[in-house]
Amino acid sequence: MKIKKITCIHTGSIWTEGPCYLKKKNILIWSDIPNNRILSYNFKKIRIFKKISNFSNGITSDNKGNIFICEQGTRRIVKISRKNKYSIIVDNFKKKKFNSPNDICIHSSGTIFFTDPPYGLRKYNKKRIEGYDGEMMYGGCYVFKYNPRQKKIQAVVTNMDRPNGIAFSNDERKIYITNSGKKRFIKSFKVDKNLNLKKPKIFAKTTKNKTFDGIRVDKNNKIWASCGKGIKCFLDNGKIFDYIKLPEIVSNLEFGGTNNDCLFITASTSLYMLKLNSKN
Repeated sequence: MKIKKITCIHTGSIWTEGPCYLKKKNILIWSDIPNNRILSYNFKKIRIFKKISNFSNGITSDNKGNIFICEQGTRRIVKISRKNKYSIIVDNFKKKKFNSPNDICIHSSGTIFFTDPPYGLRKYNKKRIEGYDGEMMYGGCYVFKYNPRQKKIQAVVTNMDRPNGIAFSNDERKIYITNSGKKRFIKSFKVDKNLNLKKPKIFAKTTKNKTFDGIRVDKNNKIWASCGKGIKCFLDNGKIFDYIKLPEIVSNLEFGGTNNDCLFITASTSLYMLKLNSKN
């Protein structure tokens, strides 16, 4: 894989996460979790996008340009509309709080999928502060599906100990979920017409010192996943295509830019940008 240039755009954070490219505004936003804020980059300057983010983690946008955020501190999914209106989307499962929503992706129908490990609860994260004190209330770490029209929440994966990154394939017939618990792997699921997840399969495994975290799928259906101090790129058959090394532990990644040829990477204290040799 030919990479034109790797640039450190910003550094000095504690733990960066959740990069999200907003096409209509041509900016990247990302979570600066322990500093409890969301930053933005317009290819010229770094700005504060949201001063108090409630320890946000994963961020995504839908086809209409609405922004959806995983708030670890408040243990909920929220939305910032195109008109900058803030609203709560979902904050409980069977009247019990989520652990700390981590990463999120949205189906073209508007249905929301998100992971819910406990990293925002201080008891379960000794590395750094990413939320507040609290307990796991529903007895697990699930992957949820939420239909905003029906206002229906459903646990769709209940047997992963630390589900983390999540992303659809281009045709939305598959979904990929990373697990960062005792066993580190990427699992793929087939998505049926009712958006039920079927036929789980271990797509890739890794070692303890190279945890899979954030994940994305490019236009050619290559799967890109953070993996230790770098990004591992897979073909859709599970074979490794490449490994891009970074100077810090990588948490997440996002494609963007006006030509969609930029790869943005949140890695520990910094945000990096890679210029790729093709659109993604």
